Amino acid sequence: MKKVIITLIVLVCLLLVLSKYNEKYRINTNNQTVSSFKIGAALGLTGDASAWGEASRNAILLAQDEINAKGGIDGKKLEIVIEDMKSTSKDSVNAMSKLVNVDKVNAVMITWLDSYQGSESVVSENIPLISQDAAIESVNIPKNHKNVFSLWYRTSSKANVTIDEMIKSGVKTLYIVTQNDSYYSTLVQFLKKEVENRGIKIVGSEFMNSGSDVRTVISKVQSANPDAVFFGAYDEKLSVDFPKRWNELTKKDIALFADEFLEQSIQAKKVDAKWVEGAKYYVPSDPKADFVAKYKTRFGVEPMFSAINTYDTVYVLAKYLKDNPAPHTAEDLNAYMLSTKFDTQTYGPIKFDSIGGVVSSSTAIMMKEVRGGKLVSI
Repeated sequence: MKKVIITLIVLVCLLLVLSKYNEKYRINTNNQTVSSFKIGAALGLTGDASAWGEASRNAILLAQDEINAKGGIDGKKLEIVIEDMKSTSKDSVNAMSKLVNVDKVNAVMITWLDSYQGSESVVSENIPLISQDAAIESVNIPKNHKNVFSLWYRTSSKANVTIDEMIKSGVKTLYIVTQNDSYYSTLVQFLKKEVENRGIKIVGSEFMNSGSDVRTVISKVQSANPDAVFFGAYDEKLSVDFPKRWNELTKKDIALFADEFLEQSIQAKKVDAKWVEGAKYYVPSDPKADFVAKYKTRFGVEPMFSAINTYDTVYVLAKYLKDNPAPHTAEDLNAYMLSTKFDTQTYGPIKFDSIGGVVSSSTAIMMKEVRGGKLVSI
């Protein structure tokens, strides 16, 4: 009788322990622990995208701590697992594979999916993937990957604001020079389509690789004698060498237009602003003052323009996880993402369209000019 009583006591104790364990960790029918939610972040912490990766990591920490300080996601802690994708396609796939298959994250985000493609195929369609800083047109056209989204600015908006400024400046002929990659290929397509519709003639176009001879390219530009050149590159060599040689070799009556990487190079003191005096370029609009203040207080530096998009990405994924705590089918996930309105710091209220891009009332794009060595909003 004594043995029976002891056995019953042991069984009751085991049941109590298991009950407490299940209450704490909320094990679901798929045997997945949901005491916390995990978001995986593949960031370019080294290589060409390292400045963007660092800004993204800071913004991720800021958003994660804010969310957890407010009670997490329905009382569960938000954990963000960060992997370095080393600014290459191969390593982006490796980083994403680890996050999905080893860390078992509930959602993922990634730097520069437009330039470093391939990892989108690693992610199961029943978890969302958002790139905070990739052109969605380069990712989801022509093949539309289910449940792959982007919070970056629309390529059409960047092309149109640039062309608006060209027309104001009286540009009639244009030469396009960009780095040779999938993002710039998409941007050039948009530029060519829009300038031709608005009366500007393309007199030349050149894609450059890291080892391209910049002097030869500039010589071709001079021979074509356009009113303006559009230049874009993030490659460290090209982004510095072209502006430097442009200053040395080019007639000053050819206007220079560029993208946000020109500002990045000038601010990093890799490009002297005097080399590109008068250049006009598009850049994301300045982030809200309260975001800048808390970012600077936390990290001691001003946020790069990709930081606020990353911050918003964490909040968008947190809302998804709050509304969808259990695994869903790819179809249900896609239906949710396309039908839900999200609040963002970057654009205000947004929705996603059929290719996973942002739809909002604001383009959040502005133009600046290098004037007297300073970067001036125009």
